[in-house]
Amino acid sequence: MPRNVEDIIPSSKRSIRDVPIPEDRRHRSRRAEDREPVHEGKNGIEIPIHKEHVEEEVREPVRETVLPRMKASMYREPKKGNGSSRKGIWIAAAVGLIVVVFAVFSFMRSATLAYTPKSAPLTFSNDILTAYKTGGDGILLFSVVKISDQKGLAVQASGETQVSRKASGSIIVYNNASAAPQTLVKTTRFQTTDGKIYRVGQDISIPGKTSAGPGSLEITVTADQPGESYNIGLTDFTLPGLKGDARFSTIYARSKTPMTGGLVGTEKGVTPEALAAGKTSLEASLKTELIEEAQAQVPADFVLFPSLSTIAYADLPQSSSTGSTVNINEKGDFFGVIFKRSDLDEYIKDKKLSLPASQTIAIPNLEDLAFSFSGSAPDNLLTATQISFQVSGTTTAVWVVDEAALKKDLSGQSKNDLGSILKNYPGVASADAIIRPFWKTSFPSLPSDITIKKNPVK
Repeated sequence: MPRNVEDIIPSSKRSIRDVPIPEDRRHRSRRAEDREPVHEGKNGIEIPIHKEHVEEEVREPVRETVLPRMKASMYREPKKGNGSSRKGIWIAAAVGLIVVVFAVFSFMRSATLAYTPKSAPLTFSNDILTAYKTGGDGILLFSVVKISDQKGLAVQASGETQVSRKASGSIIVYNNASAAPQTLVKTTRFQTTDGKIYRVGQDISIPGKTSAGPGSLEITVTADQPGESYNIGLTDFTLPGLKGDARFSTIYARSKTPMTGGLVGTEKGVTPEALAAGKTSLEASLKTELIEEAQAQVPADFVLFPSLSTIAYADLPQSSSTGSTVNINEKGDFFGVIFKRSDLDEYIKDKKLSLPASQTIAIPNLEDLAFSFSGSAPDNLLTATQISFQVSGTTTAVWVVDEAALKKDLSGQSKNDLGSILKNYPGVASADAIIRPFWKTSFPSLPSDITIKKNPVK
């Protein structure tokens, strides 16, 4: 246990005042006397006082002597070397980033070739062209699309009329007998399962069967006798004229619409003027709707010209209405000529341009040309085997470029060889290539990494 000063008991001959002071303690004591007087401040802190303030001991100690000491402790000299080390870190990071970017872009190789195809104007001045239903190389083929629709219109009634009317409706005739078309003459009979007879109003030709199934044709038939008893629903038909023939079971028909309109009796009448005006309005409306529907159903690689079409209108039985009006009804059968676009383009190329067979053109704006039948339209486009039409107007032929083959030829080749490669593509008028990353000088080795863009023809 440490001993306190109080525990030190001097001998009787000596007191603590007689304890000799070491020499170095004496020197420190003298130096202490030479120091400036101090003043005890708050919290027992001794603060030196300048000599000129000795006589004013009661005043607050002057703080100027303290502040320099505090400031000296607050501001230290910055360590040397920190700035240069940080600068080195940033430089190293930047270099590393550049290396990574170059490595990433080296793996992400791609190229884009933008080309403008060759083009030439085409001018027609009522040029006569001919197309055929069937044939071999060097001829233009055509097909016919049929669309049917019907509409009604309420007109003012005028008294009552005695009528004797036959029912009618649409049926589809099937040819599963042979690949050759089957011709049926006007008034051919179609018989229901309960013996009712309906007849066709004109000669028809049913297309032959194919691997997809039997050929078919939609027609309108009319009841053999007037009266409401011939107003029937959907049913099947046979052709009694083929009974005993092998075709009896392979040429048949089915209803598309019910048979309606048969009547013997009175009904509300319509004045001739109101009937004529109503039919004109119905036919104009039917024509617009039939053309729109036909164009919507034409496949993307085919083209239909409304001017190369016919529409057959047929009166349908009027239907009753309330009040003082009656509904008159009209049916329209649209027959439109369609061409495969590539066939028509190639046919026009042979007629208007002197080009080798290896060069192919397309005519994007065929609709800019005016097509019309040469002379009168065929009586029945469905059975016509040949049509002649004339063309007038101006459009543009654009060369077709095999872009898949071009990608393959560019793969892995130097950009400097682009000109020699394009010599094999006479349909390219001009081209420009961009290769990424920019320091690469050859096209990617994979065709899928090359993008081909076609510039519009001006």
